[in-house]
Amino acid sequence: MYTSVAFILASLLLGSNCLSYPQRSESKYVKNNSVPKIISHENNIAFGNYNFSYETSDGTHREEKAELKNAGTENEALAVQGSYTYIGTDGVTYKVTYVADENGYRAFGEHIPKN
Repeated sequence: MYTSVAFILASLLLGSNCLSYPQRSESKYVKNNSVPKIISHENNIAFGNYNFSYETSDGTHREEKAELKNAGTENEALAVQGSYTYIGTDGVTYKVTYVADENGYRAFGEHIPKN
């Protein structure tokens, strides 16, 4: 009987010790907790159209432009084209280009699976 109690206590102590062990260090996965600074930006808005771009200190870059097609008709649609670039946690620079129009949203990039 005492052997069973001792075994149960030993199991509980070992189990609680495993639970208290740190699982991973977040600093391994997060390089920098600071908020990136805007290095440059541009913003132009016109009737039915717009374009903008910006770049930040962490290597992120984005640009986008839109054009209103078939204004004032049943087929009126905003056609958007753009791209963004960022540096992943693995240190690799990723670029995504995209189109959003009456046919939906489509994104393209070397790292994005194709159908």
